[in-house]
Amino acid sequence: MGGSRGRRRPLEPRLLALLLIAAGTAGTQPQPASGVRGRSVLLSPALPNGSSVKTVEWYFRAGAGKKIQVAEFGPEGFRRPDPRDRFKQRLEMPNATALRIGGLEPGDSGVYEVQIKYDSTTEVDDPSFNLSVYEPVPPPLIQHQLHSRGAQGCNVTLRCSLPPGSPAWATLQLGDASGTPWGQRVDGQTLQLAIPASALNATYTCVARSPAEEQSCSVDVKALCEHEAGRQRWYICLGVLAAVVGPLAVLLCLRRRRRRRRKAAEGAALSVAEEPQYAQVLR
Repeated sequence: MGGSRGRRRPLEPRLLALLLIAAGTAGTQPQPASGVRGRSVLLSPALPNGSSVKTVEWYFRAGAGKKIQVAEFGPEGFRRPDPRDRFKQRLEMPNATALRIGGLEPGDSGVYEVQIKYDSTTEVDDPSFNLSVYEPVPPPLIQHQLHSRGAQGCNVTLRCSLPPGSPAWATLQLGDASGTPWGQRVDGQTLQLAIPASALNATYTCVARSPAEEQSCSVDVKALCEHEAGRQRWYICLGVLAAVVGPLAVLLCLRRRRRRRRKAAEGAALSVAEEPQYAQVLR
Protein backbone atom coordinates (compact mmCIF):
# COMPACT_ATOMS: atom_id res chain seq x y z
CA MET A 1 0.00 0.00 0.00
CA GLY A 2 1.66 3.04 -1.20
CA GLY A 3 -0.11 5.80 0.69
CA SER A 4 1.29 9.22 0.01
CA ARG A 5 3.06 10.99 2.88
CA GLY A 6 1.95 14.55 3.58
CA ARG A 7 4.49 17.32 3.11
CA ARG A 8 5.42 19.56 6.01
CA ARG A 9 4.16 23.02 5.44
CA PRO A 10 6.44 25.88 6.55
CA LEU A 11 5.27 28.05 9.39
CA GLU A 12 3.63 31.28 8.46
CA PRO A 13 5.94 34.29 8.85
CA ARG A 14 3.62 35.95 11.37
CA LEU A 15 3.43 32.82 13.55
CA LEU A 16 7.20 32.39 13.35
CA ALA A 17 7.72 35.98 14.47
CA LEU A 18 5.36 35.51 17.42
CA LEU A 19 7.21 32.38 18.51
CA LEU A 20 10.57 34.16 18.32
CA ILE A 21 9.25 37.08 20.34
CA ALA A 22 7.78 34.73 22.95
CA ALA A 23 11.05 32.83 23.24
CA GLY A 24 13.02 36.05 23.60
CA THR A 25 10.61 37.38 26.22
CA ALA A 26 10.75 34.16 28.23
CA GLY A 27 14.53 34.27 28.31
CA THR A 28 14.76 37.94 29.33
CA GLN A 29 14.55 38.65 33.04
CA PRO A 30 13.86 42.15 34.40
CA GLN A 31 16.88 43.96 35.77
CA PRO A 32 16.63 44.36 39.57
CA ALA A 33 16.41 47.94 40.82
CA SER A 34 16.12 49.34 44.35
CA GLY A 35 14.73 52.58 45.71
CA VAL A 36 14.11 54.25 49.08
CA ARG A 37 10.72 55.54 50.14
CA GLY A 38 10.46 59.30 49.73
CA ARG A 39 13.47 59.55 47.41
CA SER A 40 13.94 59.18 43.66
CA VAL A 41 15.23 56.45 41.37
CA LEU A 42 16.45 56.56 37.77
CA LEU A 43 15.67 53.68 35.40
CA SER A 44 18.03 53.96 32.44
CA PRO A 45 18.17 51.27 29.71
CA ALA A 46 21.40 50.68 27.81
CA LEU A 47 21.41 51.71 24.13
CA PRO A 48 23.49 50.41 21.20
CA ASN A 49 26.37 52.65 20.19
CA GLY A 50 25.46 55.22 17.56
CA SER A 51 21.74 54.49 17.72
CA SER A 52 19.15 57.19 17.12
CA VAL A 53 15.97 56.84 19.14
CA LYS A 54 12.65 57.43 17.42
CA THR A 55 10.07 56.80 20.17
CA VAL A 56 10.15 55.42 23.70
CA GLU A 57 7.19 54.11 25.71
CA TRP A 58 7.25 53.20 29.42
CA TYR A 59 4.78 50.74 31.00
CA PHE A 60 4.17 49.77 34.63
CA ARG A 61 2.70 46.61 36.15
CA ALA A 62 2.32 45.92 39.88
CA GLY A 63 2.28 42.21 40.67
CA ALA A 64 -0.39 40.45 38.66
CA GLY A 65 -2.18 43.72 37.93
CA LYS A 66 -2.91 45.31 34.58
CA LYS A 67 -0.06 46.87 32.60
CA ILE A 68 -0.54 50.59 32.04
CA GLN A 69 1.42 53.09 29.97
CA VAL A 70 2.86 55.82 32.19
CA ALA A 71 5.15 57.87 29.94
CA GLU A 72 6.40 58.27 26.39
CA PHE A 73 8.98 60.26 24.47
CA GLY A 74 8.63 61.13 20.79
CA PRO A 75 8.96 63.97 18.29
CA GLU A 76 6.87 66.17 20.60
CA GLY A 77 9.04 65.41 23.61
CA PHE A 78 7.98 63.98 26.97
CA ARG A 79 4.29 63.18 27.43
CA ARG A 80 2.13 61.54 30.09
CA PRO A 81 -0.80 59.55 28.65
CA ASP A 82 -2.74 59.78 31.93
CA PRO A 83 -1.52 62.52 34.31
CA ARG A 84 -4.13 61.40 36.87
CA ASP A 85 -2.68 57.94 37.46
CA ARG A 86 -0.93 56.95 40.71
CA PHE A 87 2.30 58.74 39.72
CA LYS A 88 0.71 62.20 39.22
CA GLN A 89 3.59 64.69 38.80
CA ARG A 90 6.31 62.34 40.05
CA LEU A 91 7.55 61.13 36.66
CA GLU A 92 10.03 62.78 34.33
CA MET A 93 12.39 61.76 31.52
CA PRO A 94 15.76 63.57 31.76
CA ASN A 95 16.64 62.25 28.29
CA ALA A 96 14.99 60.31 25.49
CA THR A 97 15.05 56.93 27.27
CA ALA A 98 15.59 57.19 31.05
CA LEU A 99 12.67 57.43 33.48
CA ARG A 100 13.01 59.14 36.86
CA ILE A 101 10.45 58.45 39.61
CA GLY A 102 10.37 60.93 42.48
CA GLY A 103 8.85 60.69 45.95
CA LEU A 104 8.88 56.90 45.89
CA GLU A 105 6.01 55.06 47.58
CA PRO A 106 5.73 51.38 48.51
CA GLY A 107 3.07 50.97 45.81
CA ASP A 108 5.63 51.96 43.16
CA SER A 109 7.23 48.52 43.48
CA GLY A 110 6.69 46.49 40.33
CA VAL A 111 7.91 45.85 36.79
CA TYR A 112 8.68 48.77 34.47
CA GLU A 113 8.89 47.86 30.79
CA VAL A 114 10.21 50.14 28.07
CA GLN A 115 9.74 49.82 24.30
CA ILE A 116 12.43 51.59 22.27
CA LYS A 117 12.08 52.18 18.52
CA TYR A 118 15.02 53.40 16.41
CA ASP A 119 15.18 55.49 13.27
CA SER A 120 17.57 53.19 11.44
CA THR A 121 15.81 49.88 11.99
CA THR A 122 12.42 48.33 12.56
CA GLU A 123 13.62 46.32 15.55
CA VAL A 124 12.22 47.16 18.97
CA ASP A 125 14.12 46.82 22.24
CA ASP A 126 12.01 46.03 25.27
CA PRO A 127 14.18 45.90 28.43
CA SER A 128 12.45 45.88 31.81
CA PHE A 129 13.23 46.70 35.43
CA ASN A 130 11.92 45.08 38.60
CA LEU A 131 11.81 47.92 41.14
CA SER A 132 11.61 47.28 44.90
CA VAL A 133 10.97 50.22 47.25
CA TYR A 134 12.42 49.91 50.77
CA GLU A 135 12.08 51.93 53.95
CA PRO A 136 14.92 54.37 54.78
CA VAL A 137 17.79 52.98 56.85
CA PRO A 138 18.07 54.83 60.20
CA PRO A 139 21.51 55.91 61.44
CA PRO A 140 23.00 53.19 63.69
CA LEU A 141 24.32 53.76 67.20
CA ILE A 142 27.41 52.23 68.85
CA GLN A 143 26.87 51.43 72.53
CA HIS A 144 29.92 50.67 74.66
CA GLN A 145 30.80 49.33 78.08
CA LEU A 146 34.32 49.67 79.49
CA HIS A 147 35.43 46.75 81.66
CA SER A 148 39.03 47.74 82.40
CA ARG A 149 41.73 50.13 81.27
CA GLY A 150 45.37 49.86 82.17
CA ALA A 151 48.91 49.92 80.87
CA GLN A 152 48.40 46.58 79.17
CA GLY A 153 45.41 47.67 77.11
CA CYS A 154 41.68 48.15 77.16
CA ASN A 155 38.81 45.68 77.61
CA VAL A 156 35.57 46.99 76.18
CA THR A 157 32.31 45.68 74.69
CA LEU A 158 30.87 47.37 71.61
CA ARG A 159 27.34 46.87 70.34
CA CYS A 160 25.84 48.17 67.12
CA SER A 161 22.15 48.92 67.60
CA LEU A 162 19.23 50.06 65.44
CA PRO A 163 15.77 51.33 66.39
CA PRO A 164 13.17 48.59 66.93
CA GLY A 165 11.40 47.54 63.76
CA SER A 166 14.14 48.77 61.45
CA PRO A 167 14.16 46.98 58.06
CA ALA A 168 17.97 47.02 57.92
CA TRP A 169 20.58 44.74 59.46
CA ALA A 170 23.71 45.96 61.22
CA THR A 171 27.22 44.63 61.75
CA LEU A 172 30.42 45.80 63.43
CA GLN A 173 33.70 45.74 61.54
CA LEU A 174 37.28 46.85 62.09
CA GLY A 175 37.93 49.74 59.73
CA ASP A 176 37.09 48.46 56.26
CA ALA A 177 37.56 44.79 57.19
CA SER A 178 35.30 42.37 59.01
CA GLY A 179 38.06 40.75 61.10
CA THR A 180 38.29 41.12 64.89
CA PRO A 181 41.87 40.18 65.83
CA TRP A 182 41.63 41.41 69.47
CA GLY A 183 38.38 39.94 70.63
CA GLN A 184 35.49 37.66 69.96
CA ARG A 185 32.22 38.25 68.20
CA VAL A 186 29.24 37.57 70.44
CA ASP A 187 26.88 38.01 67.49
CA GLY A 188 26.78 40.06 64.33
CA GLN A 189 26.19 43.24 66.33
CA THR A 190 28.30 42.75 69.48
CA LEU A 191 32.07 42.51 69.98
CA GLN A 192 33.99 41.82 73.19
CA LEU A 193 37.43 43.33 72.69
CA ALA A 194 40.69 42.94 74.60
CA ILE A 195 42.86 45.42 72.74
CA PRO A 196 46.56 45.71 73.66
CA ALA A 197 48.04 49.15 74.27
CA SER A 198 50.03 48.95 71.01
CA ALA A 199 46.85 48.59 68.95
CA LEU A 200 44.55 51.17 70.51
CA ASN A 201 44.68 53.33 67.37
CA ALA A 202 41.86 51.29 65.87
CA THR A 203 38.51 52.43 64.54
CA TYR A 204 35.42 50.25 64.61
CA THR A 205 32.53 50.99 62.28
CA CYS A 206 28.88 50.03 62.64
CA VAL A 207 27.27 49.56 59.22
CA ALA A 208 23.49 49.33 58.77
CA ARG A 209 22.44 48.02 55.37
CA SER A 210 19.36 47.36 53.28
CA PRO A 211 19.19 46.32 49.61
CA ALA A 212 18.77 50.01 48.71
CA GLU A 213 21.22 51.93 50.94
CA GLU A 214 23.48 51.86 53.99
CA GLN A 215 24.32 54.10 56.96
CA SER A 216 27.37 53.94 59.20
CA CYS A 217 28.97 55.43 62.30
CA SER A 218 32.46 54.91 63.77
CA VAL A 219 34.18 55.03 67.14
CA ASP A 220 37.86 55.52 67.98
CA VAL A 221 38.90 52.91 70.54
CA LYS A 222 41.75 54.95 72.08
CA ALA A 223 39.61 58.04 72.62
CA LEU A 224 36.78 55.88 73.95
CA CYS A 225 38.96 54.03 76.46
CA GLU A 226 40.68 57.19 77.69
CA HIS A 227 37.39 59.05 78.02
CA GLU A 228 35.70 56.22 79.89
CA ALA A 229 38.75 55.67 82.12
CA GLY A 230 38.80 59.38 82.98
CA ARG A 231 35.10 59.25 83.73
CA GLN A 232 35.59 56.27 86.03
CA ARG A 233 38.40 58.08 87.89
CA TRP A 234 36.16 61.10 88.24
CA TYR A 235 33.40 58.92 89.69
CA ILE A 236 35.87 57.43 92.16
CA CYS A 237 37.03 60.89 93.22
CA LEU A 238 33.45 61.98 93.66
CA GLY A 239 32.76 58.92 95.79
CA VAL A 240 35.74 59.60 98.04
CA LEU A 241 34.81 63.26 98.29
CA ALA A 242 31.26 62.39 99.19
CA ALA A 243 32.47 59.95 101.86
CA VAL A 244 34.62 62.67 103.45
CA VAL A 245 32.40 65.69 103.00
CA GLY A 246 29.17 63.93 103.88
CA PRO A 247 29.86 63.47 107.62
CA LEU A 248 31.33 66.98 107.92
CA ALA A 249 28.20 68.43 106.34
CA VAL A 250 26.03 66.52 108.81
CA LEU A 251 28.06 67.82 111.76
CA LEU A 252 27.81 71.40 110.50
CA CYS A 253 24.05 71.06 110.12
CA LEU A 254 23.68 69.70 113.65
CA ARG A 255 25.86 72.49 115.07
CA ARG A 256 23.83 75.15 113.30
CA ARG A 257 20.60 73.63 114.53
CA ARG A 258 21.86 73.64 118.15
CA ARG A 259 22.89 77.29 117.87
CA ARG A 260 19.45 78.21 116.54
CA ARG A 261 17.74 76.38 119.41
CA ARG A 262 20.02 78.08 121.99
CA LYS A 263 19.36 81.54 120.56
CA ALA A 264 15.63 80.83 120.47
CA ALA A 265 15.65 79.80 124.15
CA GLU A 266 17.66 82.88 125.21
CA GLY A 267 15.31 85.16 123.29
CA ALA A 268 12.27 83.63 124.97
CA ALA A 269 13.76 84.06 128.45
CA LEU A 270 14.64 87.69 127.77
CA SER A 271 11.15 88.52 126.59
CA VAL A 272 9.63 87.00 129.75
CA ALA A 273 11.96 89.03 131.98
CA GLU A 274 11.08 92.30 130.27
CA GLU A 275 7.29 91.87 130.60
CA PRO A 276 5.76 94.01 133.57
CA GLN A 277 4.27 92.13 136.49
CA TYR A 278 0.56 92.40 137.36
CA ALA A 279 1.19 94.19 140.64
CA GLN A 280 3.32 96.79 138.89
CA VAL A 281 0.55 97.43 136.43
CA LEU A 282 -1.95 98.15 139.28
CA ARG A 283 0.42 100.63 140.91
